[in-house]
Amino acid sequence: MTDDGNTPDAGPLPPPGPGGFSDAEASFISAMGSLMERWGLPQATGRLFGYLLLRNKPVDLDTMTRELGQAKSGLSVAARQLEAWTLVRRSTRPGSRRIDYEAVGDLQHLLLVNNAHMRKFTETLNAGVPVARGEARDRLASLAGLFSGYVEQTEALVADWEARRAAAS
Repeated sequence: MTDDGNTPDAGPLPPPGPGGFSDAEASFISAMGSLMERWGLPQATGRLFGYLLLRNKPVDLDTMTRELGQAKSGLSVAARQLEAWTLVRRSTRPGSRRIDYEAVGDLQHLLLVNNAHMRKFTETLNAGVPVARGEARDRLASLAGLFSGYVEQTEALVADWEARRAAAS
């Protein structure tokens, strides 16, 4: 981590203007990098996600490298991390070995991935309940109940949102 709190792989964004980013775009990309860094991902991964969210078409690593001003190897790792979180998908063009990446349009995937982590966390808390005694047992049971409710409510929210989207189309 550098003195300013950024990870070394983040690097500066290209300047605004022709071929670069507007101030608002650069701000959004940087904000996404900072946000995802708090989730334990490298800032470069979050910045790539912010960049891909602003794109209208899939983009290859060479274009990302040129437009973000970051190393191709770092962006490749970032793209794979985002793919593992189901936030981006990869595709290829017919007749080309080049891989394109695009942000997944339905961000409910992020909620569902988070739910999978929360479900495992809840299971682990529940496993500790019979082991704990006194206040610790009550605390574990209470936390397990809270996270179980969180998972259930998030799944209901996503299902409701998907139903509303389907009805609107």
